[in-house]
Amino acid sequence: MESVFLEKTTETPSVRMDVQGGFIELEGNSYPENAFEFYQQIFDWIDAYFAQGADRIRAVFRLNYFNTSSAKCMLNFMTLLQKYHGDDKIVTVEWYYEEDDDDMLEIGKAFSVDFTMPFQLLSFVD
Repeated sequence: MESVFLEKTTETPSVRMDVQGGFIELEGNSYPENAFEFYQQIFDWIDAYFAQGADRIRAVFRLNYFNTSSAKCMLNFMTLLQKYHGDDKIVTVEWYYEEDDDDMLEIGKAFSVDFTMPFQLLSFVD
């Protein structure tokens, strides 16, 4: 299994999936033409990562904006992470939001309530 890096585009976030470091990081905007196709490759990597015996992952979200179809994919993303959290695996989530971005903060809060994995809400100044 290899680490993967997807470059940021105007419509997709950069995605860093790191086997050695045990993390996945998304940064930027997300409004691809086909969000489900874009995110499926990430979901497949996570499944393969845990299938090869990994016991932990840190998921880092630094998203500025995402559209409705990406929002559905974010819900699927959290559901997939939740599936692996527990038993003998540890999943942690870091949700970054720009200090004055109430929408992203509220979305992060909603996810933190809906899922049981450790979830940090972290503000930053752009």
